[in-house]
Amino acid sequence: MAITLKGQERTVKGKKVKALRREGIVPAEVYGKGGDNISVQFDHKELAGVLKEAGTTSLISVDIDGNSVNVLVKDVVRSLDRKSITHIDLYSVNDDIAVKTTVPVRVVGESPLIIKGGVLVTGASSVEVSCLPKDIPAELTVDASTILDFSNVLNVSDIVTPEGVEIASNTSVMIAYVSQTRATRAAAAEEANS
Repeated sequence: MAITLKGQERTVKGKKVKALRREGIVPAEVYGKGGDNISVQFDHKELAGVLKEAGTTSLISVDIDGNSVNVLVKDVVRSLDRKSITHIDLYSVNDDIAVKTTVPVRVVGESPLIIKGGVLVTGASSVEVSCLPKDIPAELTVDASTILDFSNVLNVSDIVTPEGVEIASNTSVMIAYVSQTRATRAAAAEEANS
């Protein structure tokens, strides 16, 4: 189920939007395939709360003056101090057409090599997926407990995706591996000599 956000169509454009920002209003654009772009505005507090809940992967149902449209967050522009949102771009989606979007990847589990002193090294923290808007996962996971040797590497191809979700990123990109440390090398050398 989509998270809801109320907005209004925006008539103030150009340099005049600075006045809106001073009033706690965030200017935004809604883009979509085959449709016209819509200039809208949102209350800053409400928008910040919705973004915190939705992230970049959840559908947001935007109510613009009584008309509802499902969107994904495309771009969030923040102030230099990162405390406030100065602009947001939203992408209107069709529920029956697959979209490409970026989803975070989280490494779960612990490799037995970590217990021996190895250090988990992570690479890509997100991947691009293609699926229907309703099937977009909040995150994908990859299991580090399958790393049983220092030569093992978890790649994008090792991510198990839910039904209906296809990975659109390069599958050979590294997600994680366990690096040897001086202590693990010394233990391995000692084991080899005994």
